[in-house]
Amino acid sequence: MSIEVESTVNEVVADRLSLKRESLGDGTHFVEDLGVESLAIVEITEVIETTVGGHVPDDLANLKAVGELRAYVVDRA
Repeated sequence: MSIEVESTVNEVVADRLSLKRESLGDGTHFVEDLGVESLAIVEITEVIETTVGGHVPDDLANLKAVGELRAYVVDRA
């Protein structure tokens, strides 16, 4: 995985959720662990798309954890 893209995804997620980057492990689940609402997920994906490029799906039902989002973005960046 591209370290730069991974770092950017971590930074965006942490910034939008007011968390420390270190608290975002691969298995950290958006809803179950972080209590993220769908609007926050949309905002996160919009910032990632703008910053990194590429497209993140509107329906993140298949991307439940931070590590899954990072992998998805890296594969398509």
